Amino acid sequence: MPDRRFDWFLIVLAIAVRAAAVLVLQSHTVPHSTYEHGEIAANLLAGRGFSVRFLGAEGPTSQQAPLYPALVAGAYAVGGVGTPRALLVLELGQAALGGLLVAAVLGLAREVAPGRHRLAWLSGLMVALHPTLIYAATHVQVALLAATLLTATLAWAYRAGRTGRDRDASGTGLLLAALAMTDPILALAAAGVTWAVMLGRGRRRALRPLVIVALSAATGVAPWVARNTWVHGEFVGIKSTFGYAFWQGNCSLSQGTDKVVRQSVERALNQDEGREGLSGLNQTLWNARHEAGYIDDIALSAGDYRELASVSEPERSRRLLRRACADIRAEPGRYVRLCLRRFRYFVLFDETNPKTRNVVYRASHLALTILAALGWCLAGSRLRRRLGPTALTAALVAAFHALTIVSARFHIPIEPLMAIWAAAGLSRLVGDQPRLLTTSKASASTSGLEPHGASSFISRAAMWRFASREPLTTPAKPTIPAETQISS
Repeated sequence: MPDRRFDWFLIVLAIAVRAAAVLVLQSHTVPHSTYEHGEIAANLLAGRGFSVRFLGAEGPTSQQAPLYPALVAGAYAVGGVGTPRALLVLELGQAALGGLLVAAVLGLAREVAPGRHRLAWLSGLMVALHPTLIYAATHVQVALLAATLLTATLAWAYRAGRTGRDRDASGTGLLLAALAMTDPILALAAAGVTWAVMLGRGRRRALRPLVIVALSAATGVAPWVARNTWVHGEFVGIKSTFGYAFWQGNCSLSQGTDKVVRQSVERALNQDEGREGLSGLNQTLWNARHEAGYIDDIALSAGDYRELASVSEPERSRRLLRRACADIRAEPGRYVRLCLRRFRYFVLFDETNPKTRNVVYRASHLALTILAALGWCLAGSRLRRRLGPTALTAALVAAFHALTIVSARFHIPIEPLMAIWAAAGLSRLVGDQPRLLTTSKASASTSGLEPHGASSFISRAAMWRFASREPLTTPAKPTIPAETQISS
């Protein structure tokens, strides 16, 4: 089957299974499932701007990054504010987004390992069928969009490093800006972007594309930052809630997440109320999730809400940050234990989230984790070096959440990267071999090479033999070869 046809098969497969999950699980009929995103979207359509009720006061907000609530508002405009029809439109749109995620994974895998087509296809297949990534399409949450943008940003960074073209660097910067405007924490990927460009260009030659990346990203986020400064009367980056989130994860009553551990959650999980099938299971999980609630419910009193409502939104977050820091100073050992617990929750399972109790979630999450670790070990030193920017990005995201606050949804954006690590090892086990590339225009465009004579072609091929220690085969005569084998 031609490469492009199999790519399209994987993309269509991803869309189909996610659309099926949306229709079977019926999450769009679950009440109170849109959280702040839905409230902001409703206010946008009502002419009240980007606003929400937050910590006792209602008004213009930077509590959420702007891109995802804008998408929810678009679905509300089509199907009605907060209606099941609107949520169905949104979730089916996210099913289509799953196809874009697979396309981004295929692109990233081919930039990391040119010529390793089975590696790319295995990566795409795992992302298309991984249960967590499928289930994410049935939720009103930012995780799936964030995963798609993170993968695309890294793919474009590798491309910019390979080509050195200004337009590729600009595209990388704009994708990085969109990623930050979706989830600012994932702007940590800038470190991975820098490394990916330097892998392709070298340190000195990487300066120009990296400057273009930075300027493009700054241009993308500048209007929102200016809006925040005008609305709040002080500089606010993309979101104003770091202190609030840190308090949720580290106050004296916290378990390291934003959720509450209650005995009533166990009872909710054990009550099926006559529901049958996957939709019934999904409803039970939602009921248990609603029963868990948030740490705010038990840690903030009515007096706290009145106090917080009397100050600006950024000041509310700062005051909660000071409370959390006071709790940490009182029990520094507890903060260390919370960090270790959060790291375990991030790598394995968030015990405070009822949805992670499901055996399908746990089995698939553990399988991907093991396969990613195994694949990393089997990949070989040169391929691991090429994968370095993805590993750095994932490590920074994991470290941030271990130090601040964790949730199961925070793991979703790095799962496509883990699929590539897993495929790097599995593809070798199934006999992934270097592909023969000709000097024709078609094959050159497929591999990302542009032939400029035999010596240039061979030297570029040598730069890409990162996954094998076998010597590069060169033609016996100094003529332009009909085909040259590139080790991957």
